Amino acid sequence: MNNIENFTDDEQKAMSKYSLLNSLFILVNGIILVYVNNTVKQGTYHLYIVTGLLIVSAVITLMIVIVYFRKIRHIRKYRTRYSVCFYLSVFLFALHVFICKDYVVDIFSGERTIVTSEYSVLWDYFHTEIDGEEIKLNLTDKALEKLRDNEYIDSEEIYNFDKGTYYYKNKVHVTYYSNSEIIKEVFVEK
Repeated sequence: MNNIENFTDDEQKAMSKYSLLNSLFILVNGIILVYVNNTVKQGTYHLYIVTGLLIVSAVITLMIVIVYFRKIRHIRKYRTRYSVCFYLSVFLFALHVFICKDYVVDIFSGERTIVTSEYSVLWDYFHTEIDGEEIKLNLTDKALEKLRDNEYIDSEEIYNFDKGTYYYKNKVHVTYYSNSEIIKEVFVEK
């Protein structure tokens, strides 16, 4: 019984290239998922990091598509195996686009600034309501410390029960990107 599989040199190169591309794609997939979902971000550079990862994912996916249609789909022995990998890669790239689209949109749409003296930072995020729109932003420890150091007003009514916010002496300026909710800058007026 002979278990040696016979492939041409061209088929071997194509399978090796396809395997390498799939491995790189899985690596980028993991980086995107961990970076986007597990970090509280402050700074514009996060938009560019996520967009760069999406571009790398797009290039790798394009190369996977090219290798698949030019070489891999013609290999009969493992056609099903490589087809499943191909369709999974395309599906995961579509998920990358879905996960990263807010970051890309924010590069072109720009930031938004809130100036208010009525907010809450009790649960490690900035919460306020402006013109009926509720805004919740995750904060870094440094930004959280700045906002908590602001003093309450000298009055009996320091809490707004309708909005769940506190009244502070000094106004805060919070500049953020509305789609990805990345905070660009936080400062308290003196």
